[in-house]
Amino acid sequence: MPTIKDLQTARREQRYPTRFAGTVIVDRRPHPVEIADISCVGACVRGVDLPKRGEEIVLLAEELEVVGTVVWSDGTSCGINFHKPIAPLAVVRSNPYLPNRNTLTKAVAMRG
Repeated sequence: MPTIKDLQTARREQRYPTRFAGTVIVDRRPHPVEIADISCVGACVRGVDLPKRGEEIVLLAEELEVVGTVVWSDGTSCGINFHKPIAPLAVVRSNPYLPNRNTLTKAVAMRG
């Protein structure tokens, strides 16, 4: 049986690391997420109360509305396999990059 690490590294398409806000819809309930990376066939999202492996979801963001299936989940992030390919660079260009909250907090603290 493959481990989560095996599934995460067995990528068929190039993934683009990013950090932008999105929404995962599970059973008609929206869950805010951070999209950590994206390719034409899938994405890794981070958040709380994420769907479990095998669940069908809808992933939404600017220029993105795609149905997919969760292929792995570790509690704080999950991998989604899209049912139809997308244009990942167009999606990344359309969504504002979220700053790293930890880095921002440290910078504010250092300014005093």
